[in-house]
Amino acid sequence: MFSWINRQAVRSSEGYEVHFLGRFTAQYREGRRIRTIPVDNGVLAGKPAILFSRHVFENWDNSSVANPREEQDRLLRNFVEALRFQGLEADY
Repeated sequence: MFSWINRQAVRSSEGYEVHFLGRFTAQYREGRRIRTIPVDNGVLAGKPAILFSRHVFENWDNSSVANPREEQDRLLRNFVEALRFQGLEADY
């Protein structure tokens, strides 16, 4: 379940947040872990969409250690769910 933090950010009851910091930057947060995501705006199937690389969750911002593949997939799913809650499609 999601709730709005403000017009640019949502929080999941599962403990993560997605913030839009500007037109080309989103941020995924889980506690103290942060991943900054370069994004672009687009259209997918006639709906507003956020374009990004599926590889953005390979590691956290402050770590050079790669996340396990299962973790990357989970983070990607969470990010996409948060976008959909905001009425946006995901193109990655």
